[in-house]
Amino acid sequence: MVILRFLQSFLDIALWRKGPQDLPASRFLATLALIAYLGTGFVRMRLFALDQSTALLFICVDALMLGAWLWLVLAFFGRRQRFVQTITALLGVGLLVLLLDVTIRSMQLALGWSDEVSINWVRLRFLITALVLGRIFMLALDRSLITGIGLTVAIIYSTHAVAQLMLNLRS
Repeated sequence: MVILRFLQSFLDIALWRKGPQDLPASRFLATLALIAYLGTGFVRMRLFALDQSTALLFICVDALMLGAWLWLVLAFFGRRQRFVQTITALLGVGLLVLLLDVTIRSMQLALGWSDEVSINWVRLRFLITALVLGRIFMLALDRSLITGIGLTVAIIYSTHAVAQLMLNLRS
């Protein structure tokens, strides 16, 4: 029941009814969100036929980049005390998006849908992620939504670039 309550809180944040400030500043909850995020991200990557080490690399780079960006941005704006609540919100909402990814990819594989479904979902996912995570950054930083979206886009592209670099170095 407690897990469902927190999933509901993450959904409320995603639907703009709540913000990271409505979550408890609990390292335990942040750790649970991180574990769920990493596990679901790993499943997602495996559904795209990536080998285990590549999937692990991508999801770890993703989580590390998200945490590093958040810590640096909060420090820059003098809001480091908001780290635990904000990372919990980012990971929790990210978990919801990953659950959608897993559901859509599983349906695509099971029902034989074309790759166009994945392409369209990636576009919609980018928009959803930019808006929802952008709003979380907006609230955490006391800045505009445009600032939050800009940070989210920077995180998405830099995470992709670092993951590709790590993959190339590993080869």
